[in-house]
Amino acid sequence: MMGHICYTRLMRKLVSIAAAAATTFTLAVSAYGFASTTGACSGNCVSCHSLNQSEAQGILGSFNPAVRVLSVKKSKVGGLWEVAFEFMGRKSVVYIDYAKKHIIEGSIIDIRTKANITSERMSQLNKVDVSKIPLSDALVMGRANAPIRVIVFDDPV
Repeated sequence: MMGHICYTRLMRKLVSIAAAAATTFTLAVSAYGFASTTGACSGNCVSCHSLNQSEAQGILGSFNPAVRVLSVKKSKVGGLWEVAFEFMGRKSVVYIDYAKKHIIEGSIIDIRTKANITSERMSQLNKVDVSKIPLSDALVMGRANAPIRVIVFDDPV
């Protein structure tokens, strides 16, 4: 009976060690595989990975030719490119991994600051330049040279 208990403990210990080793190996391989696809980077992945606007246009255009890529830049998240695009008059952001195998759509949130990185970028993309709104046919209420102006849009239909 004593031999059976020791054997069971030994097997449990071996299984837990094997599971821990497999988990560590899997995490290490996936982290490496996400950041690099052709060997180890020098620490500056952009030195060996690139994505230009034309390539991004080809990737997103393969889903819908009406997509127009506006810009491509390195994301705040390692291993990802931030691709700003316009589709049907709306501007948005997606992420493409350095291997150019995956498109990631959705919000990226900084855990430490709780900031929604994607939402902040979308706000920048969709910001309206008020100085470019034509006011020649506008109805002016109050002083025309007031320091603060409120512009109200109405659909006459």
